[in-house]
Amino acid sequence: MEREKILVVDDEPHIRQALTAALESEGYQVECAGDGREGVDKCRSFRPALVLMDVRMPVMDGHLASIEIKYDAELKNTRLVFLTANADEDSRSAGLGHGAESYLTKPFQVDQLLKRIDEILHPLGSGRPLSPGAAAPHAAPAALVDDKAKAAYLETLRKKLGQK
Repeated sequence: MEREKILVVDDEPHIRQALTAALESEGYQVECAGDGREGVDKCRSFRPALVLMDVRMPVMDGHLASIEIKYDAELKNTRLVFLTANADEDSRSAGLGHGAESYLTKPFQVDQLLKRIDEILHPLGSGRPLSPGAAAPHAAPAALVDDKAKAAYLETLRKKLGQK
């Protein structure tokens, strides 16, 4: 049986290393990315069952990366967990609104994270992975973020970055 795949997207190398060690010790196959753009690209090639996504990263932040993943027809059922230092309610609401199953803040307890991952990948305590591409029963649909919301978010990012 193939090991379940998890993609870790975080710009801090020590976080990527710690998560990789913990996840591999639980039997997961792990790949990492250092920013949101690399994360989206690796998601397309690696096809993980779940993505652990930071929010504040260079090149592309986690919110925009999650929108790209959830709007990609081939990736939209990928489970997503935000794992970030952003504890404010706006960021949490945005993350869950973009289709994430969970929003956890740093610092975190590894055992609690592993438990949450297991709950997402093995719903109802089945201990069995969902079939590839199947949405978790409790997953937020990507349709929660409509095109107007996506455009507004992109415009806000452009203004913050001083672009037109």
